[in-house]
Amino acid sequence: MLPHGDRAETEGVRGRVNWIIGLVAAGLLVNGLRLRRRVTGLGVLPPARAVHLMDGHTPILAQDADVPDHVLRTAADHARGNGLGMLDLVPADLPVQQALDLVRHVDPRAYRKDRFGLGRGAGYAVLLEDDALERSRTETTTGLDAGEMGEATTRLRFYVDAADMAVAPFPATDRIGQRRAWLRSQALALPSSLALPQTSYLTGAGYLLALSGLLIDLRLGLGLVALYSLMPYLIFVGTPIKPADLHSAAWLRIVHTPLTIWRTLCAARTRWERALLARREEARAGYRADIEAGVERFLGERREDCPWCGARDLAPHLVTRDTIQVKPGRFPLERCRRCRHIFQNPQLTIEGLDFYYRDAYDGLGDQAAERILSGTSGDYIDRARLVERFTTPRAWLDVGTGKGHFCRSARTVFPDTEFDGLDMGDGVEEAARRGWIGRSFRRSFLDVGAEMAGRYDVVSMNHYLEHTLDPHAELDMAAKMLDPGGYLLMEMPDPESPFATLLRGLYLPYLPPQHLHMIPLGNLREALSTRGFEVVAVQRREARRGLDITPAAASIVSLMGIDVERPWNGARPPGPARYLRANAALLLAVPIVGVGVLLDLLSLPFLRGDRSNTYRLLARKQPA
Repeated sequence: MLPHGDRAETEGVRGRVNWIIGLVAAGLLVNGLRLRRRVTGLGVLPPARAVHLMDGHTPILAQDADVPDHVLRTAADHARGNGLGMLDLVPADLPVQQALDLVRHVDPRAYRKDRFGLGRGAGYAVLLEDDALERSRTETTTGLDAGEMGEATTRLRFYVDAADMAVAPFPATDRIGQRRAWLRSQALALPSSLALPQTSYLTGAGYLLALSGLLIDLRLGLGLVALYSLMPYLIFVGTPIKPADLHSAAWLRIVHTPLTIWRTLCAARTRWERALLARREEARAGYRADIEAGVERFLGERREDCPWCGARDLAPHLVTRDTIQVKPGRFPLERCRRCRHIFQNPQLTIEGLDFYYRDAYDGLGDQAAERILSGTSGDYIDRARLVERFTTPRAWLDVGTGKGHFCRSARTVFPDTEFDGLDMGDGVEEAARRGWIGRSFRRSFLDVGAEMAGRYDVVSMNHYLEHTLDPHAELDMAAKMLDPGGYLLMEMPDPESPFATLLRGLYLPYLPPQHLHMIPLGNLREALSTRGFEVVAVQRREARRGLDITPAAASIVSLMGIDVERPWNGARPPGPARYLRANAALLLAVPIVGVGVLLDLLSLPFLRGDRSNTYRLLARKQPA
């Protein structure tokens, strides 16, 4: 018999063990119920009717999709009747792993209501409006592999206003061999090379937690393993999805999970993956030539005076690195002691701007940029709401519009306003094809000329001026374009945030080397006043974009080299050793970013008044 003290200690240990296993079990149950709720949010295609035409919609089909014609016709009729521009069909017998991948990454109820999100689905069949198909310039509509189908689903969503998913009666197939391509094509992680590791960690987390119970207490651990194995029943029984492999996937889940991860990792490359690899290697050759010639040549001559006020009283501020793409180079920032303007000195040349912008918002970086820009619609609507307090514009020009994401959101506030977009990149023409803007102007704002003067009630420059070579000239052109009574909306990164001092080169709004100027609010107000504008509204805290310390932590992770597939990262394609190091770094990323999130939360009570990483202002052109 144990002494009383030892017996009490043993009972205490057992109690803690029970608590730990109980918490793990509760976590598994809560997650299972969360996924079940998502599955029950899937709509179901109504019973087939005598519909003889596919009028108005065209099917986009995967190579392994065996969808009967009557199902496609019924789906097209359902899409027409519900005003859907896009309808993704989900096989009713979708295998457990594919169904889990779907509902882990998308909530069907939220997807149905979200006008601004990326396209999502099961990857078998999509019904798309004919007009949207034509504007998207999609040439191949059948025989797509999983990666091609995922990319098409993500992209085609941009061409319609309303989209949904529906469970339909056609068979699914075993897609483990194409799972890696599917996950990457859906832009489920930034960068896309982390989509598979990220999903594998999510998949393996519950598995490892369940197994850990066996090491703590065999009897309770077996119960935990049983609970983990039975989760597919909780998630899918009585829902629209009835996986054909439900029983085997449940009872053999403890074996299936690691086998699925292994098969996903070791699968042969799909056609989509081979094409992506070819694009990366083509880009790698170009980057190798640029880097071998020396990136120092991308910096021009250092200037001795401030580009804002002309003073010759300059001081070193920071030497920064590209913390987003991690392209090579060092970029000095200097500060004017008189007006506090911060600018890159020496500045990038035109060739340098081309090098550092390449594959940032288009090309290889297109998918990542789309995900980021599509996720900030709330900020865009807040900008439009500020204008709404003062005017209802007839015509609006968005300068530096990119692909028109801001205009897409602002149209929900001003449905009768004509939105046009101007940008140097070809994204502005894509914005017009998507229907997000009326007219597209692919040219420099300084070159628009007098023909556009007086045409617009509002001109917006959101996160634009800091990218320009000559901010004063840009403001001069805005003053020429707007008639008295017209409004200029501007949003800029705030160099006066306390986090700019605290985080220094990791402060995201510095965004080196793309941001050439960091303009204090007082300087911009004065510059607008001298050009005949009256500032009628200023927002700082309301304009704050995201967090501050968390992006800095993410920059540290980026500098660790997690994205091994960057074509400027080496002369040769990455091998297994580099992928292994990247995955090891990814494990470190969890605590690093976690600490960043915690510090951001702790800092929130202190962010009062004008403390923000962004400011927004609206100015009205006054009579001469």
